[in-house]
Amino acid sequence: MTEREAEDWLIRYLVVMVVAATALLLLIYGLVFQPSVAFVAVALVALAATAAVVTIDLRSWRMV
Repeated sequence: MTEREAEDWLIRYLVVMVVAATALLLLIYGLVFQPSVAFVAVALVALAATAAVVTIDLRSWRMV
């Protein structure tokens, strides 16, 4: 892995971690503190997108 690829990977997963953490906090907020179907739906969509990105990357790394 070149230095540029490592930097791209680091930035990508920094964004993925921020999105996932925000989605989890939104899910907790939507379920516990302010029950809201909209908050829960947005959080679940964000978590599904995060899982999809990680799954696609893991499959591509396994093929290398």
